[in-house]
Amino acid sequence: MALSGALTLTLALLAAADQERLLLCRPQVAGDPALARGDAVGEAARKAGGRFLDYGVTCEDAAEGARAARRAGLAYAVAAAVEGRVEGSRFVLVLADAATETERTRRTLEVAPGADAVRPLRGALRELVASLPPPPGPSTSRVAAWTVTGAGAVALAAGTLFALSARGAAADARGALDPAAYTRSRQTWEDRRRWSALSFAAGGAAVAAGLTWRFAF
Repeated sequence: MALSGALTLTLALLAAADQERLLLCRPQVAGDPALARGDAVGEAARKAGGRFLDYGVTCEDAAEGARAARRAGLAYAVAAAVEGRVEGSRFVLVLADAATETERTRRTLEVAPGADAVRPLRGALRELVASLPPPPGPSTSRVAAWTVTGAGAVALAAGTLFALSARGAAADARGALDPAAYTRSRQTWEDRRRWSALSFAAGGAAVAAGLTWRFAF
């Protein structure tokens, strides 16, 4: 059971760490700003699963977005442009590689006046994310480090449960009405207190070792 809990925690930590984030430039607006509806890009990004980081300013082109992403330690950027016209809004989303500053792919959308722009933009952003190459799997060393950390966390939780159980046994001993009940409750208290101390010691050591292994080596 403890091993299962440790592996579950390990997978959760790895999944969170492996989420690829993309830098999103504010859109360049051309034509009529009221018809352009540039704010829809940011709103769509917020509803696209938390994968986009708002750069806060526009980018002249995809290459500028790529350089900004590289400075932020990200691998990809999305440059956006929107044109407001009487016949509707035209959105262009360009995905760029931060390392090479080259365009990987783009999506162009035409949205009629009065139509919802957020939903199709959200779909386009998700398509850009889906076009990314799959991230490399975690190394054996990394998995082992997080597994040790997870096992330590499970041991700390077990120590807490033993401590609570020991407290209950101590209360039973204080309320015992005969020597036999007192002896049983006291023995239970001593056993669970000992297991609590061992679990806390082992868990703390495992968490410290796992985190040191992960981040120091």
